[in-house]
Amino acid sequence: MKKRLMLMLGVCLVVACASSAFAAVTLKRLADHPFYRPPLTSEADLRAMVEKHSADIQVGFEKAGYPELFPEFMNQFPNAKVEAVKVAPGEQMGWMLFRKKGKGPVAAVKDVTWGGEAEFDALSFSIDKDGQRYQFVVPMVCGNLALKNIGAVPEPVNQDPVCNMSLSNTEIKCGQVVTVDATGSSDSDGTISEVVFKLLDANNQVVAEKSDKEAPFVQEFTVPCDSPQYTVKAIVIDSKGAQSSPSDCTQTVTIAKRKGGPVADIGYAHQFDPADYIFARVGYEYPLTEKLYILGLIGGFARVSGDDGGSAFTVDALLNYHVNEKFFVGGGIGLWAGDSDTDDIDTDDDDAEADVILNMGYLVHEKPGGMKTSLFLEGRCQADELVSSYASRLGVGLRFQF
Repeated sequence: MKKRLMLMLGVCLVVACASSAFAAVTLKRLADHPFYRPPLTSEADLRAMVEKHSADIQVGFEKAGYPELFPEFMNQFPNAKVEAVKVAPGEQMGWMLFRKKGKGPVAAVKDVTWGGEAEFDALSFSIDKDGQRYQFVVPMVCGNLALKNIGAVPEPVNQDPVCNMSLSNTEIKCGQVVTVDATGSSDSDGTISEVVFKLLDANNQVVAEKSDKEAPFVQEFTVPCDSPQYTVKAIVIDSKGAQSSPSDCTQTVTIAKRKGGPVADIGYAHQFDPADYIFARVGYEYPLTEKLYILGLIGGFARVSGDDGGSAFTVDALLNYHVNEKFFVGGGIGLWAGDSDTDDIDTDDDDAEADVILNMGYLVHEKPGGMKTSLFLEGRCQADELVSSYASRLGVGLRFQF
């Protein structure tokens, strides 16, 4: 009977001791039972403590009832973000590791409440496992590693996509095409679902809008002639609806003013009396306004067939109006110096006659920043013979503008 009573008393004593080890504890002082000495002064000290005492920390995790968390702890801690925090009176911790009087084996106490009169300095970091985030705090004065709380791993914050855009040219003539290339855009944590391209005038009004939902993200805009400059914008939208910053991809397109330059004409002309000519001229084109140009040309007409009229030297002055970027019409006066007999009697006398000239043309090719080629029609008639057909010539030619 006495043996049975002594056995039961022993069991109760063991249970009581075990229960007291994990009973709720209110701490009012730190550093009486430190896990680590000397006190921590920096993040580097904390990392050194974990590296040096990893075996003791593993024992502590086992005594705290979290042995399965230790591998993840050691795997993630080297790259964990460590922050300095303050723990206020009344804050609770799930468990804390310590050594009695700073010596001996590692022990763990659960359900710890800080009951001191003031907050204490600590270092904090988190470890994730199976969708749970374990936040740890380590008082700097004693290094007692403590589990602060457990919560779900928060959903990552969606990062805005980044727009990267280039233009084929930032200074072009109105009516030309500008190519917008946003293939360099990216989304660090997802995919791009759409890129919206906009062309805005000087008043910030949308002139044209296009979008691509698949790569490559490239679009073209024909730039109108209604504004001195335009703005091209691209906005990248990711799969979660986040948009890139408008300032990422905003560039200005300036309408280049027309410039004058050398001109060369070659062509064929037919005189209705009849005669056929091959002609060539060179000169210069000068802009008076954005659409109105004056041309001065000198050259010659070489008769290749027919009995009436002869070869001639010409000096022409033309005024052309550009209806749009490609089509122009105009007219002017010219000097026809040569044999202009139109009867059946040959003569060696040279005549100088004034011609009235009408022409129209269309731009058929342009090399950006280089030569332009236009196809034109030209009619010319002696000024004093406007009602006569025999003195009229109709030509077709190519104009090269350099």
